[in-house]
Amino acid sequence: MRMQNTLIALAFALAAFPGCGEAPPDDWVVAGPDSAQGDVTLYRDVQFHDIPVPDEYTLLRRESYSFQGSLFRHGQLKYQGPVEWTSALDFYRRELTAAGWRLNKTERGFDFRVLYFDKGPERLIVVVRQIRNGSRAEIQLDNVDKNDLLLKGRLNDPGY
Repeated sequence: MRMQNTLIALAFALAAFPGCGEAPPDDWVVAGPDSAQGDVTLYRDVQFHDIPVPDEYTLLRRESYSFQGSLFRHGQLKYQGPVEWTSALDFYRRELTAAGWRLNKTERGFDFRVLYFDKGPERLIVVVRQIRNGSRAEIQLDNVDKNDLLLKGRLNDPGY
C-alpha cells in the first residue's frame, strides 16, 4: 500500500506540473523488472485491453492516471462524450461482462449510477454521470489482493 500511495502521489505530481522540467517518456519505469517490487510502469495514456470504452468518449488526460506492472494494475480513468448516460450504462454492463468482469452490485443516484465489478483479485468501479451534452464515466481499477502481496516482506527491503 505504501508503494501504491507513493506511485499515486508521483502521478499527481507529474500531472500537476506538466511543463516543469523534461516531460517523462511515455512509459516511465519506476522500478526495474528484476527488482523486489516487480516492474512498475507509469502510463499516462493507457486503456486497459479488458476495459472497453464507447467510441464517442474522449479520455480526460489531466484527470486520469494509471499504473501497470507485473504484480498489479491500478488506474483512475475519466472519459466524457456525447453518449446518453443510460446508453453508456448499458454499454458497460454488456461489454464488461463480455470481457470477463462480473457485476456485483449497482448503486443509484438522481443523475448517476455506480457499477461494481470484479475479475479474480481485481476490482473495477464504474461511475456514469449525466451531464448537459452527454455523459461522463469515471473508471477506477484496483488490485487490492495483489497490492497486499507487494507489502508482505517488502517493507524491510532497502530498495523499497
